Amino acid sequence: MTGSGAVRPRTRLRPRPSRLPYPSLTTALLLLAASLGVFAALAAVQGLPMDDIRVYRAEGAAVWHGTDLYGFTVTEWDLPATYPPFAALLFVPVALVPLTVAKGAFVAGNVALLAWLITLSLRAARPDGASGSSGTASGAASGTVAGAVSVAAPLPAVVCLTAAALWLEPVFQTVAFGQINLLLACLALWDMGRPDGARAKGFALGLAAGVKLTPALFAVHLLLTGRLRAACWAAAGFAASAAVGACALPGASVEFWTRRMFETARVGKAWIVDNQSLQGLAARLLHETEPGGLWLAPTLVLAVGGMWLARRVTVRPGTGAGGEPPEPGRPPGSSRSGAAGERGELWGIVVTALVALLVSPISWSHHWVWCVPLLAALATTRSGTTNPVGRGGPAGRGGPAGPGGPAGRGVPWPRVALGCVAVVFTARTLWLVPKEGDLDLRLDWWQQPLASPYPLLALALLGVAAGYVSAEHRPAALTPRVPPARIDGDGHAKDDRTAPPAADGRKGGRRPECEEARGGRCAKHDAGHSADRDPAPGARGARARDVPDHDVGGDGGRS
Repeated sequence: MTGSGAVRPRTRLRPRPSRLPYPSLTTALLLLAASLGVFAALAAVQGLPMDDIRVYRAEGAAVWHGTDLYGFTVTEWDLPATYPPFAALLFVPVALVPLTVAKGAFVAGNVALLAWLITLSLRAARPDGASGSSGTASGAASGTVAGAVSVAAPLPAVVCLTAAALWLEPVFQTVAFGQINLLLACLALWDMGRPDGARAKGFALGLAAGVKLTPALFAVHLLLTGRLRAACWAAAGFAASAAVGACALPGASVEFWTRRMFETARVGKAWIVDNQSLQGLAARLLHETEPGGLWLAPTLVLAVGGMWLARRVTVRPGTGAGGEPPEPGRPPGSSRSGAAGERGELWGIVVTALVALLVSPISWSHHWVWCVPLLAALATTRSGTTNPVGRGGPAGRGGPAGPGGPAGRGVPWPRVALGCVAVVFTARTLWLVPKEGDLDLRLDWWQQPLASPYPLLALALLGVAAGYVSAEHRPAALTPRVPPARIDGDGHAKDDRTAPPAADGRKGGRRPECEEARGGRCAKHDAGHSADRDPAPGARGARARDVPDHDVGGDGGRS
């Protein structure tokens, strides 16, 4: 209270980020060591064959010794080389070291790549984008562990999340088989997460597609979202990888690009439970080893609709590619800052990854390491938002939780979805169904969801995302304007336009002098005054023909 009796207004404090406590770095390292210790114990008991490393070593040895790259098979499963010649060139160092050293290097490297993938996912999920700022109010709105660490991604939190994410089935299988899925995911997410104006953005993505073809769909996503320059760099990276492979291995390159890349059966049997693509789902549902057109037609529809959805969750009408308003002179599909830190960009990347995994003829369970960015996107979505996949949804700034409900209330669907996704990717239900021989093709109806958890979950998530995007782009209903009202002496609201004549001579709530107007119009009302107040100083809008006669002089000017 001031000396004049006026109340001093309070200073509005900026809300502080609601960070959940996380352990110290020492404790986090102990948790990671314990997780790796349990992993090593399981490997000692059940064995750690890491058969894919044997294939990589055989490919590198074929290049080193000049033998046929696609004419060998290794391991008891008769695994052949399935990657382009460029990948075989990268596997030469693996063939020059002992197998034990290669296994140890792959385990350590995959754990480090997992930590990097978590860091990239949290960085892409940051509400303030890649600008480097932290402590924003929107960052505090997530209310989850990942959301709390997404602002700065402290090292102890990343280490703890790495210890936990190691037990996600796709990640566990990648480490156990000695696969390169985490490396490709990190390359793609890192390159997609760079600003659009970054030098040679998309080139690393093209190199990843040159090692394994499926990341090429991210270049299509760049093209559909208006980032033509990055898409061209991705095509250049892919062309460079193919050119290097052709120069070093011309015969193998011709063989791969003309014949081997079309031999789906060479990769493996499409109907076994290991395959979590749409083709594997269709084969098991139809009890057919070759679903044929019954799989191809839905796949084409899913590819087109999925890429449309990936664009819609990334670019809104009238915004840039990251969701921000475009600069003057820029088309709506171009990004102003180019930062992929916008939540719409992260959801666009995740949707593209899910579509690529579904439409690929073979998507082994360890290919689904994109569950890590998916979990990060869900973990950093505020509970109660109604639009999780557009601008304002993933950032936690969605609308009300229900019709007329306040934001942040209602069913906390992001946490529910986060829990469901985490359970699906850790339950390992696909390994519980009968799978010896051809039992994969004779599963009962109740065993089908257990045998195909990943494609069914991905289809459900894409359907929910499409519903939210459609609702976001639906025109909003017009709200009728409420006429201005005033409070009478009894404390009741009264409409000035319909109020009855008052006892003091006012008509319809207007002052008597309001009737002293030429032509039935009130000069004071035209000048901007209200029904009960005098016109404000300097009000504009009065016209000469509406001024009362006693205010006009004989010469047409004011008296």
